[in-house]
Amino acid sequence: MPPRTRATIEGLAKNMQIARARVGSAPLLENIATLIAPPGAELPEPEWVSAALEACEGELLLDLHNLYANALNQGEDPLSYLRRFPLERVRAVHLSGGKWIPEPRGTGRLRLLDDHVHDVPPDLYQLLEELAVRVSRSLRVTIERDGEYPDFSVLLEQVTLARRALARGRMRSGVGVPRSDGISTLGGEIHL
Repeated sequence: MPPRTRATIEGLAKNMQIARARVGSAPLLENIATLIAPPGAELPEPEWVSAALEACEGELLLDLHNLYANALNQGEDPLSYLRRFPLERVRAVHLSGGKWIPEPRGTGRLRLLDDHVHDVPPDLYQLLEELAVRVSRSLRVTIERDGEYPDFSVLLEQVTLARRALARGRMRSGVGVPRSDGISTLGGEIHL
């Protein structure tokens, strides 16, 4: 992870210009999980992501488990942390799971590792609901799973929980559920 500085934002913006020129469109930028704040960081993650997206004229693939893990690892409330992100730029969402591990520095403190092999924790459905309240455009939600696959019925239940969270958030916002909201799983899409 590069340090969260103005210099890395400038470098990212230049790389996005190159990508747009070569590919013809810009990829979504995704927030990443870190066990510790990157050394040399000048900006907190939500502000850095916001400034990076502004500089790139980019859109966000919001990984809710990465956000959740980073907030907890920094001793912050995940819901408050979510509200500091540029939610108007969110176009897609990833949900995944992780596990608690000892802090790398050996202090005895635990850190949440985003590993994509554990079930989506219940708190992420609450974050997804809050996101659906705050983002009126349609969202493509993907449940990521990179191994230790559970029974298919467990994956379907996670899809159902994500779908319900989106619907609750849409109803709270008064927008209703956009027809193009969708839930899928990586490693083959399931649309329900």
